[in-house]
Amino acid sequence: KKRGISSAKAMSPPAVLVSNGAVSPHAPPSAAAFLESTPGAYTTARASSTGLIFWWPRHLLRLTDSARLLAQSHPHLLGLPAPPPGTLSTAPIEPLVNQSVRVGVHEMRSRMLALGECCSGEDMALTALVRAGGAADGLEVCVHLGVYVPPVFGDAGARLVVAGSGREAAAAKYAPWARMRKSMEKMRPPGATELLLTNDGDHLLEGSVTNFFVVCRKEERQSNEPLSVQTMANKFEVQTAPLSDGVLPGIMRQIVIE
Repeated sequence: KKRGISSAKAMSPPAVLVSNGAVSPHAPPSAAAFLESTPGAYTTARASSTGLIFWWPRHLLRLTDSARLLAQSHPHLLGLPAPPPGTLSTAPIEPLVNQSVRVGVHEMRSRMLALGECCSGEDMALTALVRAGGAADGLEVCVHLGVYVPPVFGDAGARLVVAGSGREAAAAKYAPWARMRKSMEKMRPPGATELLLTNDGDHLLEGSVTNFFVVCRKEERQSNEPLSVQTMANKFEVQTAPLSDGVLPGIMRQIVIE
């Protein structure tokens, strides 16, 4: 297994960048570097080695919602000089995104298969971004693909620290946040694996790159009833900040709630 991992690192396929359905002939930067260099609404999904994209309809819906929200209230985060007249139509975005995703997944799978066993079974990380451009009502679609690397938050659990205030335009997911959160990263103490956001030092919102949940015991009256499987299940609940507090409507957040 170690030899396979070493081979995969040595022969890792280059990332793929697709713009409005066309594969870029140039080697793109990492997904993180790409996001730091551009405005735009985006979503990041995981795709299997067969090309199946997990929860893709939800990702696509959030991407179009984010683009519409930013165009109306924070156009600079989308790369627009001013809000467009009327409401941004997201109808032309979905087919253009899906087209670029199909082209990118096909290209990435071909490159991974060409490298043989070391990469043919690897999952893919997919980042789809919408920004100001020359298509789809003045918008451009970019899709970045690379090998999926699971995030590591520590073998004994995550180590958290409160290090910043809530995001501007929290209801949308936008690329400039990758650059904005760098100032918080400078305050990360040794050993901390995630930074939590709060506006008042009391109510926790979300992580800098994660959703945040607390599993806690419900407050209730004392009872002499013996604990059973059924009553134990009723003594705990999962809590997370409401969207009205100013948090991203994360896809995994909604799945956990459901």
